[in-house]
Amino acid sequence: MFNLFSNKPLLDEETTQWLFEAYAWALSSFSSDFFYEDTILVTPTKAHFPSQLNSRQSMANSIFEQMVHYAGMQNWPLELVELTPDYEPVHPSSITFNGIPRGSATAISLEGNTRAFHVTYTADLTRDPSVLTTVIARQLASHLASTTNTPGPGGEELHGHLIDLLAIFVGFGLFLTNNAVIIQRGCSGCGKSVQATGFLSEDQMTYALAIFCYLKKIPNKAVLPHLKNALHQLFKKAIKEVNGNSNKIEHLTQITHPIKSTSNAV
Repeated sequence: MFNLFSNKPLLDEETTQWLFEAYAWALSSFSSDFFYEDTILVTPTKAHFPSQLNSRQSMANSIFEQMVHYAGMQNWPLELVELTPDYEPVHPSSITFNGIPRGSATAISLEGNTRAFHVTYTADLTRDPSVLTTVIARQLASHLASTTNTPGPGGEELHGHLIDLLAIFVGFGLFLTNNAVIIQRGCSGCGKSVQATGFLSEDQMTYALAIFCYLKKIPNKAVLPHLKNALHQLFKKAIKEVNGNSNKIEHLTQITHPIKSTSNAV
């Protein structure tokens, strides 16, 4: 904890550079205009998830529908599917979209043996809506990433890290950061286990969330009430470091998205 107040950066220079490069990739690939004008920081509150439903399945569907809208993917052929032992994955052979892949004007069509992108979940995830939201966010980000032919920084080796970053970029950073590490307590005397849920570390996700909030001009007071207490000082320090990276921030703010029709083989 005391290291948070030292002059030592939160992350090494290479990792920080990658995070800014990943944001540059996201802004240029998935519409900087939509990011600044329409993307919001989704919070785990009734303001963003107002439905009160009795069954877990209806709750999962309601969360999914809200998330699709927040991600700007409301015109996508998406389907939420509960995983069962006989589930068989489906993959479109190609995607064609008109304009940008996010927003109400987006038109997307699929070719192949399927008519929808599947977003999957297991029944046990409905016990914790925050974790369920995190799982759905990553899959939405993965589908979104499939629409671009432009490789992200780090290539295939860092594809999982890029999906985490993209899920934060589209507005679900609070969920990914809060659930970056899950502590599971065992039986009495069994101790506890710590499990990382994503490719980015907790520190890296917090820094990525800080970049998002800085670019969107979201004040700390709008973030901290929804961020777990253990990450408050980390987030504040990350915001200060992002503010100090003026050259990198300026580069991001100058990125515009070229709108064009795109066909992408998967």
